[in-house]
Amino acid sequence: TTFLDYLVPTAAEVPTIEYGHVETPAATPGGHKGMGEGGAIGSVPAVFNAVADALAPLGGRVNRLPLGPSEILAALHPTP
Repeated sequence: TTFLDYLVPTAAEVPTIEYGHVETPAATPGGHKGMGEGGAIGSVPAVFNAVADALAPLGGRVNRLPLGPSEILAALHPTP
C-alpha cells in the first residue's frame, strides 16, 4: 500500500475534542506568569552549527559562544 490509498480526513472523521481550563497559582507577588514565543531559541544553535559546518573543511573548530568575527578568525588560525 501507499499513501495514495489513504483518504485525507475531513471534519466528519475528527473526534470530539474535550477541553478545560486549569487555574494554577503563580509564585510572583502580583500573581503574574510569563508568556512568550519560545521558537526563537532555535536560531542560535542553527547559526552556530552552520558556522561549524562551514569551518570544518578548513580545519577550523568552534566550541563556545559568543561567536563573532574574531572567534571565527581565531578558529581558522589556532594558536599552538
